[in-house]
Amino acid sequence: MPLLAPPPALPTTLRFIGSRLLHRLRGGPGVGLSPRDFEQQVAVLQAALGPALVGVERLRVPAAASGVRSRTRLARGERVTVLAGGAVYASRLFDVGFAPDQGLWLRPDEGEAPVRVLGAPGRSFTVEQAGPLWFVAKPPGEFLDPQGRPDPAVPRRGAHGDYRVAILRWNGMPSAASLATARGIAPDAFADRPDPSPPGWSPLWRLGRNRIVSVDAPEQALCCATHGDVTILRHPLSRPLDASTRLRWQWKVENLPSRLPEHLPPTHDYFSMALEFDNGQDLTWMWSCALPVDTVFRCPLPWWDQRETHWVVRSGEQDWNRWLDEERAVLADYQSAIGGEPPRAVVAVWLISNSAFQRQAARCWYRGIALSDARGRVELPAGG
Repeated sequence: MPLLAPPPALPTTLRFIGSRLLHRLRGGPGVGLSPRDFEQQVAVLQAALGPALVGVERLRVPAAASGVRSRTRLARGERVTVLAGGAVYASRLFDVGFAPDQGLWLRPDEGEAPVRVLGAPGRSFTVEQAGPLWFVAKPPGEFLDPQGRPDPAVPRRGAHGDYRVAILRWNGMPSAASLATARGIAPDAFADRPDPSPPGWSPLWRLGRNRIVSVDAPEQALCCATHGDVTILRHPLSRPLDASTRLRWQWKVENLPSRLPEHLPPTHDYFSMALEFDNGQDLTWMWSCALPVDTVFRCPLPWWDQRETHWVVRSGEQDWNRWLDEERAVLADYQSAIGGEPPRAVVAVWLISNSAFQRQAARCWYRGIALSDARGRVELPAGG
């Protein structure tokens, strides 16, 4: 069957505009905690915690800034909590933007420590490197390297808004009573969020912490539960790519994160299985809400549009809540979808879950993930 191009952008764009205007008219939730509510929350925390805190520093991190440095020089071993509110928007009118858990990145200002996404409304940690903290507002993926240097090929433009940041410096390790008080005031910011990444899997550094994919023991599967967030969970491999290479998996979709075709930036919420190759390209096999099976398109997002290609292998709702088997001839799919000089090896398997744009709740399960070729078969862990 010949591959299909994605449909024209205009009909989906008009449907998206209508859906976002209706969302606003109905008073739907916005992106992140408003600056006013955030400042009030920090003031209440500071008053309630009193002598449990050494001090609180407040910062603004604008979308247009190349980075903001804190005034406070933290000591090694000091316990701090970074809280954030506000939002950075691609379009405030249509409520398309990133809350700080996805768009606020931080690292020590000195040295070569990697940049980390905040990952939640609040993040507590023990300072490992003395000095100030450095913050930047940046959509996921748009860095040159793990230290957060800007990528000159992806100039920042068009985004507006800012994040409000508070650095809480604890007087020693916070007591159980102090933490209970803090959770009572800001439960989302002080929730206990261990990384649920299954053994062998880890978040792609460009997207940061995983709060989406976890082990579902009863299903013996990996469960992807996304709601206004995004992750790529990566399992490294080293397998030559040739005509015998096959990717197999099973998946079960409960519902999808988009109600509109996913080939445009503001509707690009989806679930997919993907392979990363040694030439820097990746190919994802996705379940679309509406695009026909065998539609192939490059990722519509900056930076990713030079590296990622999507192939629709399932579409619509008719097979929701059923386990389905998939098998793909990897080299043949690569040549059909991407073309050019083929890569020599597969270097990783990815599970992609994204609902950052339209912020719908969605859930999908994976199991039986395996890569095979004439040399044998590699099965990836997926469940207890």
